[in-house]
Amino acid sequence: MAGKGLLKSVFFVGFVVAVLTACGVVTTEGAISCNQVVSALTPCAGYLIGNAATPAAACCPAVKGLDAKVKATPDRQAVCNCLKNQAKSFGVKLGKAANLPGLCKVTDLNVPVSPNVDCSKIH
Repeated sequence: MAGKGLLKSVFFVGFVVAVLTACGVVTTEGAISCNQVVSALTPCAGYLIGNAATPAAACCPAVKGLDAKVKATPDRQAVCNCLKNQAKSFGVKLGKAANLPGLCKVTDLNVPVSPNVDCSKIH
C-alpha cells in the first residue's frame, strides 16, 4: 500500500508541473528549464517531500540524467533558481534535498537548496 501513496505523490507533482508550465510559472533560465529540473526530480518526491528514508530506485538515475545535462555555470544557476523557487512550493525538506547529490553520487548538480541562496554566485 505504500506504493499507492508514492504513486499519488508522483502524480501530484507531475500534475503541478503541468499546471505551472501551462500557466507560465515554470520558466526557462539558461540551457536547462525549470520544467526539466522538476520533471527529473519527480521520482524523488517520496524522499524530498514525503517520509521515505531513502530515495526511490528511480530517483538517482533521474538525478544522474539531469546532472549529465549540467555543463556550465548558467546551467547550475538555472537549476539553483528553479530549486530555490520550487522547493517552497512543493514543501521540499531542505535537509533531504541537500543530501540528494551525495546519495546519488552526482557532482555538477550539487547546488544549494535554500530560499536564501544567491544563485548568481553559483559557478
